[in-house]
Parts: sequence; structure tokens; C-alpha cells
Amino acid sequence: MDNYRFHHELRVRFSEVDGQGIVFNAHYLSYLDIAFAEYLRRELQLSSGMPRTVLAKSTLQFRQPAKFDDVLQIWVRTHRIGTSSMTVSFLITREDEVLFEAEHIYVYVNEDGQPQPVPELWRQTIEAYEQGR
Repeated sequence: MDNYRFHHELRVRFSEVDGQGIVFNAHYLSYLDIAFAEYLRRELQLSSGMPRTVLAKSTLQFRQPAKFDDVLQIWVRTHRIGTSSMTVSFLITREDEVLFEAEHIYVYVNEDGQPQPVPELWRQTIEAYEQGR
């Protein structure tokens, strides 16, 4: 998908579909959480601070339902880093079909849950990655 360098793939499990045979909407947030963790851990090697990012805002756009046994690609891209927050975009696709779009705002917090500046290592690593360096 254009402008996305990272994706994580997963297969829809039977326990994730509802009586209509489609993925229950709450599972999409879990899919995004899994992909974001893999983006930080596997792709950027920033796993040490993952528990310090909290979701502050989420915007979701459902386009087409995913179904049992579908293989989904969850695309992740950080497109803005502020003082203490990061805006991350997601796409969920099945082959080349966009099923779902989302934008999350994560806030980096200290041990007491108070916002703190995004660490410079994170900022440099994410910006370099997203710019293709």
C-alpha cells in the first residue's frame, strides 16, 4: 500500500467472528495493537518503551467486513511525532482490497501515566524509518 513500509499479517480465527460470520468490530482494535507492537518491536527495535505508549484517540473507518480464515495485512505508518504524542495510521487489507482504516494518537507517558516527551531515540528511529533511511 502506498506510503506504508511495514505490515503484519494475520489470519482471522473462528473465535473472532460473530453470528453474522464477520469479524466482530472490537477485534479490529486488537489487530491494530498487535501490528503496532510488531512495528515497534520487530521493525524498529523499540520494544523497551512499548508499555509507555497509551492510546489517547482512535478514529475508525469500516469499509468491508473481514471473515473467518481471511488473511489480513495490517499496515502501520507513523506520520506525525509531536512533543509527547505520535499519530499513527493503519490500513487493513485483504489482498489489495482495503477493508478498514484507522488513525491512532498515542501519548508517551511516565510511570505515573503523565505525558512526557517522546524519547529522542524513538523520534530519530521512527523518522528515519518512515523517510526510507
